Formats: sequence, C-alpha cells, structure tokens
Amino acid sequence: MTIPAIGGTIKDGLVLDDDGVFRYYQNNAFAKDYVGVVPYDGGLFFIKNGLIDFDANELCLYEDVWYYVSLGQVQLQYTGLAIHDGAWFYVTDGILDITVNGLIPYDGEQFLVAAGRLVLEYSGLWLNSVTIGGDSQWYFIGSGMVQNVSCVALYDGAWFVVENGILDTDYNGTIAYDGVLFQVVNGQLYS
Repeated sequence: MTIPAIGGTIKDGLVLDDDGVFRYYQNNAFAKDYVGVVPYDGGLFFIKNGLIDFDANELCLYEDVWYYVSLGQVQLQYTGLAIHDGAWFYVTDGILDITVNGLIPYDGEQFLVAAGRLVLEYSGLWLNSVTIGGDSQWYFIGSGMVQNVSCVALYDGAWFVVENGILDTDYNGTIAYDGVLFQVVNGQLYS
C-alpha cells in the first residue's frame, strides 16, 4: 500500500516517523519485507522487516558483504575480532577482512587468524611472518591462541625448544625429554 505524501513530502529510505520508530520506505510505501543495509545521517543501519534490527549484534550478510553490526548499526570504526554463529572473524572498518593472516592481539592475548577467521583448531608452532606487525618469530599455538608455556614442540618431523611460548633459537646445549638426553643446536633437538 502506498502512503500518500503529507505536505508534499515523499518518504523514501530510512525515516524516523512521528511515533519514534525508524521505518524503511520505498516509493512512499513502508517496505515491511525489506532486509539490507541502508545509510542514514552519516551511518549505515541493518534493516530487517523494514525496521532497524536493534537485536543485530554480530556479522550480518548483505549483497555478498559481511558487516559488523552492533545494536542495528554497522560499526565502520571497528577493527578487531567479531563473532558470527559461534565462530570469530577479523573485521577491518566494520567489514569482514579475509586478507588478514597471522597473530592478532585481542583482549590481552594473541590469536591465530587465517583468511579472516580465528583458527581455533590449530595447535603447534606457527611462523608469524604475514600479519599486522609480523615479527618473524615462531610461536607455540594451542587451540588457536599463543600459549605462554615452556616445552618441546614437534614441527615438520623435528623437535624444538619453546620458552614462554616462543621458539628459543638461542638455546644450545642438552635437554632431557621423554627419558632421552638430546643435543640442542639453535633450539632444535638432535639425538
């Protein structure tokens, strides 16, 4: 149903109606089935059933773009991790960024991200060379997160010394592991 223009004003786009509710209009008619992202007053808002979806607090897909939405508004200033359907993803300026790979700081920890997704299933040594501020260090990852542990770790068929979550390439000497004494050269164990 088309609503006649009042006083010559045609409603089109996101409009704050007199009852205090934001509604999305197309050609002067309330678009009750509309779902999408629309601009309003310098921001972008996620619309569902023709209304701002104030319950949207995650990544929302619209026209092949994943937007990070909080309280119905696209968070264009946000860069960091965001959740969607139980998984975590990296967002740059409010949009899913699949170009991000490597260790990402979040909430005082460092997490492994590959193709924009937090890789919780990965455990082992990881070379941090392709990331924001990549430092070319080898880190010990457990469940997708840098583990601040001291241990020996297997990588590509060889064992290495890890100190405080980082491969210790300065370690030279001997080490006992699993009841065997190993020679260690630049952090790698040899029998």
